[in-house]
Amino acid sequence: MTPLAQGMGFLPTRNFQESVFEASSNFSGENLKDNYVQRNKGCFNCPVSCSRYCSVQEGPYAGTKGEGPEYESISAFGSKCGNSDLEAVLHANMLCNRLGLDTISTGNVLAWAMECVDKGVFSARDLGLDGLGFGNHQAMIQAIHRIAARQDGGDILAQGAWRAARILGGQDLVVHSKGLDYPAVDVRGTKGMAMAFAVSPRGGDHLKGLCLLEVAPDVYAHILKSELGIEPGDKYWLKYETKAGLMAWQEDWHCVVDSLGLCKLEGIALKPVLPAHFHRLLSTATGWSGDVQDLRRAGERIWNLERMFNCREGLGRKDDYPPKRLMQEPVKNGPSRGERLDRDKYEALLTQYYSLRGWDLDTGVPTPATRSRLGLS
Repeated sequence: MTPLAQGMGFLPTRNFQESVFEASSNFSGENLKDNYVQRNKGCFNCPVSCSRYCSVQEGPYAGTKGEGPEYESISAFGSKCGNSDLEAVLHANMLCNRLGLDTISTGNVLAWAMECVDKGVFSARDLGLDGLGFGNHQAMIQAIHRIAARQDGGDILAQGAWRAARILGGQDLVVHSKGLDYPAVDVRGTKGMAMAFAVSPRGGDHLKGLCLLEVAPDVYAHILKSELGIEPGDKYWLKYETKAGLMAWQEDWHCVVDSLGLCKLEGIALKPVLPAHFHRLLSTATGWSGDVQDLRRAGERIWNLERMFNCREGLGRKDDYPPKRLMQEPVKNGPSRGERLDRDKYEALLTQYYSLRGWDLDTGVPTPATRSRLGLS
């Protein structure tokens, strides 16, 4: 995944200031497999075993061992923090697994703090974390320990970047929607996912709207055409057109996959299985007599119910936007150089998505007709 993100220009680097990382080759699957992977690892009864067990044998991080890392963790402690040392990434991943920390949010809060230090919003000394800055993996590891122990500035960073920024400043440098940090995708180079992360019930969440059909349209052209009637064309990932329908389709089926207890990585996220397969599995196992559209409607009902909970708590259209910096700051380098999220085009895309979803165009609340159609009245 890292080479794909680097090659297309959506690999978040130095807290989303850039979209390619000069040391990305250090994080290649080949390097990981040849030098650190001990064995593959999988969930019970899975024939794929997409995870791995890694260890570090030499150097300052000798003794590091454990499951992972996945692409998200590699980006979080690698390119986002300007760190080129893969062994430090492996160690940071191990620490988070053992200390009960989320790697995406931990990497994001550290990357945000590093940029704040770099730009003088506050100093590393203010946090009791001398040396914290882009590329300093020793300080990064120290900070993870401080976060877990809630010591010194780690007590503030443990609250996450969005809350920490309300205490320390630097709010405009937090890349989030609804308070949740963005995963390892710079959405200036993937326009559909920009909306998917923003409208997600949990905010910047790749488990609701990650859509590799958008960034690998050549691989999935048959699914785009057969399921959605989309002819992707050149550089589909940089277009706004057809993304409302694509993301709604993806969101509905993500809800279905979650509810069936299936794996997104071997299902709809990385290797899309056609909805007809989900239907066949369910009907064979349970005798359920509904059709494929009934199954998707169940996913749509879940999505709308989650939306209704959020609306009840005061969230609405005002909260369905990417962070300002991704709209105001163009990508500095790489294949996506010059790209940013165009405000007018994003507004039009969001309106189209609301219309398709059957939500009020001004508030984002599911309309009475939509609620009635889905049995949520």
